Amino acid sequence: MNDRHTAAETTTAPTPETELDALRTELDRVDRALLDDVRDRLALCARIAEIKRRHNIAVLQPGRMQAVHSRAQDYAHRNGLSGDFVEALYTLLIGEACRLEDDIVAAAGADAGPRPARSGDPQI
Repeated sequence: MNDRHTAAETTTAPTPETELDALRTELDRVDRALLDDVRDRLALCARIAEIKRRHNIAVLQPGRMQAVHSRAQDYAHRNGLSGDFVEALYTLLIGEACRLEDDIVAAAGADAGPRPARSGDPQI
């Protein structure tokens, strides 16, 4: 009997549980980063809302919303993601941003409320 074994011969393959645990740990890291990015996006939206409030700019900016959706769809197509998924995701993100902006503008006591968007208005 030969007592000489290489490391490869004595190492066993990882179990499915070990592989899943490693991937789930990585997924948890990605989820934390994703939520951090959503938090950061909403913080920027809050800063935008303050500018809109100060300058009496309407929260809803359809041109800007369309540009964001278009950019997201382009990204989806270039990266093999479902366009429907990305559309739904950005509908949620934009909806939350609008809710946050509405709350900020309302809490600041905007008496007459924001004016309707007009052609040529800044698209913030």
